[in-house]
Amino acid sequence: MATAQIVLVIEVMYFFEIFASGNSSGNVSTIPCPYLRNSPPLNVQDLVGSWLTVYTQPKAIDCFTLHIRATTDLEREQYVIKYGNFSGRVAWDTCFLEVESPLGKHFLQGNGSEAGVLENVIVSRGENGKYIVHDQSADQWTVYGRRGSEVLVMRDCMGEAAAAFARAPYWPSADELYAILHRSGIAPLAHGRVLCEPRDLPSNQLTISRYISYRN
Repeated sequence: MATAQIVLVIEVMYFFEIFASGNSSGNVSTIPCPYLRNSPPLNVQDLVGSWLTVYTQPKAIDCFTLHIRATTDLEREQYVIKYGNFSGRVAWDTCFLEVESPLGKHFLQGNGSEAGVLENVIVSRGENGKYIVHDQSADQWTVYGRRGSEVLVMRDCMGEAAAAFARAPYWPSADELYAILHRSGIAPLAHGRVLCEPRDLPSNQLTISRYISYRN
């Protein structure tokens, strides 16, 4: 086995050992997240707002706007009554955010203190009419930039899927986006994955997709 493969196996075993023990140290998440990257805690309220799709991997998808709002104490109490806790799988008192996209609505569970890792809570009605919660891996969220001009990066805890969003109506420059992707560890896969370029870019400015495609 190659050295790199041995290191990867050791790292994955280390993460799963932590998950099984339920302990947390520093920026390590107790939520299963083999693809976790070292990251500071996240203030979940920083995610509230409307976000424009900038980038996705491993494949491009149709552009969409992501709307994230904060839930209220009363709403979270109502969710407990309406849905139940699904045998302890959902802690509604920590579902501080609701996400709305063309795919529908779901909740983010967690306070962001564990390196920005938040669990996805997707609830729907089953064939028997009862509510069910879907199995869905958690995501790690990181916000870059100053208020009003942030870029939000989302990484799947269980794979290479990732996305970047810009706070509407802000749009990042090519240099800024590439730097953020590189810092997030996803820049090498950025070729041809940039979406939703604004149509009013100056004619002398490189488009983001051309810029990234020519980097390597």
